[in-house]
Amino acid sequence: MKSTFLALSLVAVPFAAFAGDPPRAHDGHDMGGPGLIKQLDKDNDGRVSRAESAQAATERANKRFDELDANKDGYLTQEEVDAARKNMRDKMKKRAVDHWKDADKDGDGAISRAEAEASMPMLNRRFDELDANKDGKITRDEMPQGKRMDADRPSK
Repeated sequence: MKSTFLALSLVAVPFAAFAGDPPRAHDGHDMGGPGLIKQLDKDNDGRVSRAESAQAATERANKRFDELDANKDGYLTQEEVDAARKNMRDKMKKRAVDHWKDADKDGDGAISRAEAEASMPMLNRRFDELDANKDGKITRDEMPQGKRMDADRPSK
């Protein structure tokens, strides 16, 4: 059952890119804009056919499979999937910690309203809600994911 779910996920995930809000690349580029049509439109007729979409999804699924298949034996094991998931979580954690440090201009370990306004707009929108002790700063411990994100951070 798990392998069936995993196989379906590998195929379905590429199609999700075509649904809802267009996804954004790490550089903020709109991957769902006109560039997406050009990328997928293999016969250059200005539109994407079901066959072109299926081909792109298959290519993406195959690429993702190859990334997950760490030992390159042509099969995915639960260990390989777990390792890939852990690797992705570690990368996301590092990116979040780095983003926090970059935004924390005064280096006090907290984000002030001015720091949030300058470089963390999503945090800024929820600033009053997240500033639990109403001291005008948000610490990582006040963030919903902060304690999990910094699980290996020494306690003060």
